[in-house]
Amino acid sequence: MLHKLKTPLVVIVIVGMTLWTAHSIVTYFTHSAQPIIMLNGLGERQSFKNTIECSLEANNTYKIATTELWLDGKKFDASIPAKINTKKFTYPINIDTKNLPDGKHTFKITAIDASYNNNQITQTYDFYVDNVPLKAAFVDSVHKVDQGKTLHVKLQTNKTIKDATISFLGKAYECYQASPTSYLYECFIPISCEENPSDQALLATVQDAAHNTIQLTGRAQIATFEFKKQRSKINVSSRKLEEEKEISMHEKILEQAIGKWSNDSVKKKLWAGAFELPTQLQRISTPHGEIRVTPERGRYMHNGVDLVNRPKSVVWASQNGKIIIKERYLLTGNTVVIDHGLGITTLYAHLDSFADIEIGDMIKKGNPIGKLGMTGYADGYHLHWELRVNNVPVDPMEWTKNVY
Repeated sequence: MLHKLKTPLVVIVIVGMTLWTAHSIVTYFTHSAQPIIMLNGLGERQSFKNTIECSLEANNTYKIATTELWLDGKKFDASIPAKINTKKFTYPINIDTKNLPDGKHTFKITAIDASYNNNQITQTYDFYVDNVPLKAAFVDSVHKVDQGKTLHVKLQTNKTIKDATISFLGKAYECYQASPTSYLYECFIPISCEENPSDQALLATVQDAAHNTIQLTGRAQIATFEFKKQRSKINVSSRKLEEEKEISMHEKILEQAIGKWSNDSVKKKLWAGAFELPTQLQRISTPHGEIRVTPERGRYMHNGVDLVNRPKSVVWASQNGKIIIKERYLLTGNTVVIDHGLGITTLYAHLDSFADIEIGDMIKKGNPIGKLGMTGYADGYHLHWELRVNNVPVDPMEWTKNVY
């Protein structure tokens, strides 16, 4: 009885082994999929210092026979067996960058499987070595700024960095490269007209591509500025205001739009040189920061400058940029807003009419955007001109006198 049971079992085993062998032979000759390999720890186009600790991993349906590694065109010894012959493996790979020059390098891996077709795959990784110690310093030893103006902070580094931020008054401001090949980085910090005069800490955090980080500490003094009081009353008739309400959008929509566009501002300078007055100037009727009181708006600070010129005279872009808003609003009337990059925007209000421009257009300094008018909350022909840094209004006249 026992002999009778063993015989079918032996047959089953033999048949199973035969089928497995046949399947293996067929797979050996027909397998055509590329090997799957992964190099962990060597991020594409990243920068590294000292020793790069990586691992070469595989998880395949067919065993890998061999691998070959090259660094900058030369074979790289990673102590991986000459014959692997396994489907799954993990091998550590350490790249010592101290003997490599700073700059770009290329690491290449080729894996070949053990099938008849010798299927293979080659992967190439570009990476950078940065073993230069990071150095940075404030360009100016003293930082002083008036209420309502722009604090311009500059950092000098010894190489191109990944990022730098300035922390001031509880907010973080990004630094930008002054030019594509420069080691000078600059930051524009708006100081509100209503910011309290004080001496405040200035903290810079600088990080290079290899993740070296340094911090710099300094001080910035916010000085008192004597803003003028309202010298004349604004007489906008109730009839005009009612007419504006019928055809204009609410000012809250404008503020929301400028806030959104400021966050999405191009991360590079679109401007070049100093800003220009956007119309021929007869006089400035209202300076930036003037304290006003009106029945309709209560007490508020004037966020721009009012420029007086002949009625319907041309108004042009004060700098190169991108048209981001062209609309009519209750208070500012026909309004154009231009993004100049790095969170810098200019606003042109009370226009009589628009020039042939559309949202999204790139515009050059001096190109017309409209004609001077008195639409919106205005009782006479003038141009209300604002400049905002990260959506905080600052004195635009400062930007016509300095090259940022």
